[in-house]
Amino acid sequence: MNYNTQQPFWLCFSSNHVDKHLAYVNMVDQILPISRRWAQEYYQLPGAYYPHSAYPTTMNVMPYPVPTWGWEICETPWTVQSLWWHYRYTQDLEFLQDRAITPIRAAVQFLVAYMQRPEAYWDGTYHIYPTVSPELYGLTPGLTKNHDCLVDLTLTKFIFLAFQEALPLVKNIAGDRELATAVQQILAAYPTYPMAHTPFGPVFVSVPTEDPNVVYNVPSSTTTIFPGEEHGLHSPPDEYALALRTLQQQRNEGGNELVFLNMQAARLGVLDIAKFTRQINYCLLPNGTCTDMVLQTHGRYRDGMPFDFMAPMGIWFENFALPAVINECLLQSYTGTIRLFPNWNLETPAHFETLRAVGGFLVSAACHNGLVQWVRVMSELGGTCTLISPWQAGVTLSHVLTAGATWELTPPSA
Repeated sequence: MNYNTQQPFWLCFSSNHVDKHLAYVNMVDQILPISRRWAQEYYQLPGAYYPHSAYPTTMNVMPYPVPTWGWEICETPWTVQSLWWHYRYTQDLEFLQDRAITPIRAAVQFLVAYMQRPEAYWDGTYHIYPTVSPELYGLTPGLTKNHDCLVDLTLTKFIFLAFQEALPLVKNIAGDRELATAVQQILAAYPTYPMAHTPFGPVFVSVPTEDPNVVYNVPSSTTTIFPGEEHGLHSPPDEYALALRTLQQQRNEGGNELVFLNMQAARLGVLDIAKFTRQINYCLLPNGTCTDMVLQTHGRYRDGMPFDFMAPMGIWFENFALPAVINECLLQSYTGTIRLFPNWNLETPAHFETLRAVGGFLVSAACHNGLVQWVRVMSELGGTCTLISPWQAGVTLSHVLTAGATWELTPPSA
C-alpha cells in the first residue's frame, strides 16, 4: 500500500474509466474494520491505520503488523487519496457521501491523533513521528531518519485539505467540527519539509538529514509533485525551480520508477518523451507488459546483479498505469484549471478525445504545426470550466456550462 496497489488506478480518472476505480474502493471498504481495530489496539488512537499489505480475502489480523514497513504512516493518507480524486473528477456527491467520506474521515482522525501525541510535538510543531520512508532505511539508530518523511508530510497535508473541502458537502457527524479545528491547528504548526543543499542549490530529500546523493528505489524526494500535487506547472517560479532541481538531482536505481518518476516529470512539463519511450522498450517483456529494469547501482543493487533480475518475477501489474503518463502530457487538470498539451511539442501532431478533467468535464483537443487546432469541453453535471488559453499567453478562460453542454474553442484567427 505504498504505491503498488494505488498505481494502477492512477489511470482511471484521466482516461475516463472511473468505474474501474470501484474495485479499489471496495478494497478500502474491506480493510476499514481491521484498520480501525489496529489503530485502537496497537496505537490506542481513534480512526483507522491502513495496513502495509492487504489480501483479497477476509483478514482477521494485520498482515504486516511490525516495523519496518508496518510503520509507514504515509500509507494511511495514501490509501484514501484516490477516493477524493474520484469525487473531484466526477463531482459525484452521492459517491462522496456514501463511499468516500467515511474512510477519509477515519484516516484524518488517526493522523490528527498521531500528530497530537505529546512525544510528536516539539519546537512548537506537530510532527509525524515515528515513521518509515518507503523502500529505504527502515528503522535507524536513534530513529534519526524516522520522522517527518516527505511523503508522509505531503500526503497527510493532501488528505487534511481534502477533508476540509469535503466537510461542507456531506452530512456531518458528531466530532467533525472539532476534527476540522484540530486539522487547522496542525496545519498552522506543520513541520517544514526536509531539504538538503547541493552545488546547484537546495533540494527536497525524503527524510531530514539525508544525503541528497542517495539512490532511491521509490522516487520519494519528488513526492510533493506527485502524488502530493503541491508542486507543478501551477507553482510560483521559486517553488517550481526547487521541485525541478529536486527531480533533476534525484538518483533512482530502477525498482519502482517507470510510471512514478515519469509521471512526476510530466507534471513539471519536462518529460523527455523519446527517452520515456526508450525506457519502456528497455522494460518491455515478450508478453507485452513492462517489468522494472535496473538503472544504476550504489543503492540496493550490486554491480554484479543482472539488469533484468526482476523480469522473471511475473506480471508487474502496477506498470499497467503507463498510459497515465501520456495523459498528463496531453492534459492536466489536478488544480481545477485545465492545461492543454503541457508536456507536448505542438509540432508533433496529437489528437485526444474525452479525457476526463477535474470538475466532471470531458475534454477533446488536437494540435498540429505548432498550434492547438481546436478544443471541445463537455460538462457532465454543469459548472464553471476554467482553461488556460493555448493561444494567448497568460490568459485564463472561464465558461459556465449546464449539464450536458459543450464548449468549443478555436484559435482567435480561425
